[in-house]
Amino acid sequence: MDLAALQGELKAAKERWEDMKLGKAKKEAETFPFPVWALLPAQQPRAAKAFDIYEIPVKLIINSLEPEVAVEVPSPELPPQLQSKIADAVLAAWKKQLKKKAAPWGIMPIFEWVDANFAKLLQLDPDCLHPYEGCDENDCSMRRYAIGPPAAPAPEPAEESEEESEEEEEEDDAEAEAMRERLAALLAEVENSGGDGRKKLSPEEIERRRKEAEELGDKCKIMSKKERDEQNKSRKEKAGQRQAKTGSKSRKFEGEGATSKALPSVSKLVAIRTVLPSTFLRSP
Repeated sequence: MDLAALQGELKAAKERWEDMKLGKAKKEAETFPFPVWALLPAQQPRAAKAFDIYEIPVKLIINSLEPEVAVEVPSPELPPQLQSKIADAVLAAWKKQLKKKAAPWGIMPIFEWVDANFAKLLQLDPDCLHPYEGCDENDCSMRRYAIGPPAAPAPEPAEESEEESEEEEEEDDAEAEAMRERLAALLAEVENSGGDGRKKLSPEEIERRRKEAEELGDKCKIMSKKERDEQNKSRKEKAGQRQAKTGSKSRKFEGEGATSKALPSVSKLVAIRTVLPSTFLRSP
């Protein structure tokens, strides 16, 4: 390759594109005049009006007469990954233009190729292409394309841990147990009003306790979280479920004050409420 031919092509390109910038190494450099470079901001052609990028700066670098060449795309408006892909595409096309008789260095042909492929170069990385509904120069709606970094992936919702789920179930069970205990106490007060030496409840107190018992009874009928989860099991949960550990029946405490003796079962509570005289559940 000839240095004079390179100088001639650079001069011709500068005459055609006045905004082209040329450069070379300093005289004291060992490889002077290399590297030699030519920077031209390719302007957006009419065929690429749908893109929000108005120029693609392309820098051709010649490092030696071998020829040893490189391409850079120094644009702050283009994402780095798109700059790299455009540079690779231009370099591949430039190498095909080298050593041809009409223009051995292919300076003008490669810049013409960039102008002709302006839109294609912007679409080399689909992740950097962001379509939206916009307007053209006549204010007519059209599909436009913004160029920018790839969109960040949406964060995945945090899954509820097994420990948190178990804690919630324990809290629900404790709350249900407390309501059952309160319901049993209310029914016992109404049933034993005036008996066993206890103070007889007034009609207002009986009515108040009756309403409270009815409300608690309705709450006890509401399906617990554990029961809802049982009906809405996921496929993974249906595949296998850990069984809760319980103590041996023979080891349960059955002495004075034991919960199993002190509290009636739900079925017994319902039965007690059913057989109570209407005089105890309704005010006169």
